[in-house]
Amino acid sequence: MSLRLRAVLIAGISLLVLWSAAAGWMMRGVHSNLDRTLDGRLAMSARMVSGLLERAALAPNSAATDFTEAVRVSGKEGIACEIRSLRGEILARTTTGPHSEFESLPTGFSTREVLGHQWRVYVLRADGYQITTADRVDQRDMLINELLSVAGVPFVIAFLGGLAALWIGIGRGLSPLKALSQQLRDKHADDTSPIAVNHSPSELRPVLDAMNGLLRRLARALSSQRAFTDAAAHELRTPLTVIDTHLQVARISEGDEVASSLSSAEEGVKRLRRTLDQMMTLARAEAPADKADGCTCVADCVRGVLGQWNADEGKRLSLTVNGESIGTPVPRSMLETAVRNLVDNAMRYSPQDAVIDVSVLLEQDAPRCLITVSDRGPGLTTEQAAQIGQRFWRGDQGRNSKDGSGLGISIVRAIAERFGGSLELRPRDGGGLIAEISLPGTNAPRDSTFPG
Repeated sequence: MSLRLRAVLIAGISLLVLWSAAAGWMMRGVHSNLDRTLDGRLAMSARMVSGLLERAALAPNSAATDFTEAVRVSGKEGIACEIRSLRGEILARTTTGPHSEFESLPTGFSTREVLGHQWRVYVLRADGYQITTADRVDQRDMLINELLSVAGVPFVIAFLGGLAALWIGIGRGLSPLKALSQQLRDKHADDTSPIAVNHSPSELRPVLDAMNGLLRRLARALSSQRAFTDAAAHELRTPLTVIDTHLQVARISEGDEVASSLSSAEEGVKRLRRTLDQMMTLARAEAPADKADGCTCVADCVRGVLGQWNADEGKRLSLTVNGESIGTPVPRSMLETAVRNLVDNAMRYSPQDAVIDVSVLLEQDAPRCLITVSDRGPGLTTEQAAQIGQRFWRGDQGRNSKDGSGLGISIVRAIAERFGGSLELRPRDGGGLIAEISLPGTNAPRDSTFPG
């Protein structure tokens, strides 16, 4: 059901229910007030006849001809009037009415059924006369129905006209939505220009702002994706060219030159595989997380990552854990990847005898966890610090050694930012670089406390 039809139906049903209740209340009040008014008319008519008789100075025992000359009473269908003496003699009456029932009625108002009709009767006894006035109840109801029909016709016209006006007004009010939908249908897949709707209502502006914000984010994502694709094509072309060159050399060479060319080609394949693995890791870091891959203990995760290096390399690693055990919303596999990339970079660019310090600070109050990897490598200049984290960007050492893919720090930053964390890189006193990941934590009480 359209919003237009839904709004009209809701308004129509609401008005119909409310106005029907008001009409019922009004009908009840009109019926009661009209009954009182018509009863007052009966009593007034009887008192008027009594006043006329008093002014005519006719005695109750006067001849009937005298009454005929003094009081002329005519009536229509549904209205009756009768004058009797207190002795029961009929002195004057209308030509219609249930006069046979007027003889033994009590004084005042009463209702009588005569010949299948209800009559409202008023009896007045004064100065030796009994004056009776009456009218039919169905005639009263007919009058009430006529009054209600006269009042109901404008109501029906106003009701139907109001619904029509509401239908037209809602249609005109929804015209900006039609313009918006038309603009969206006319947009091409790569068109991320802002949407503008002239004379848009205030209720539609937040929607337009949200959609334009989404288009801006989509434009940035598309631009980043194109840059990533270009850089990936360049990065993959280089090892492929190296592999192709060495294979051609091996094809035309003999002896040791063949083995050397095949070895170089093998190194190119390893580098290509490493780059593809990093690209797949980056894609997984930006994909929806697996709820089953939870991390309930950050310290255990870091310990597991550091235990993956062999014994000789493991001697260069120093781990410090402060605070009680907490978890993190970051999946365990992603956290392991982030820590592994930072430690791998630190070991690759630090001297062979340098110690890599890894510290884990766990705060349960926040909760929050800080993972810091400190190396003794060449560090970064101010310009390099501004560029690090860009995909496929490598420092001078990485380019000179032709090692790495330039995606390690990008993956760490993508993982941290996706789950509300951050990555900070800063110089280390005495030379080197400090990489610190700040991640939100989740309280996960354990029986043990990690020593500092």
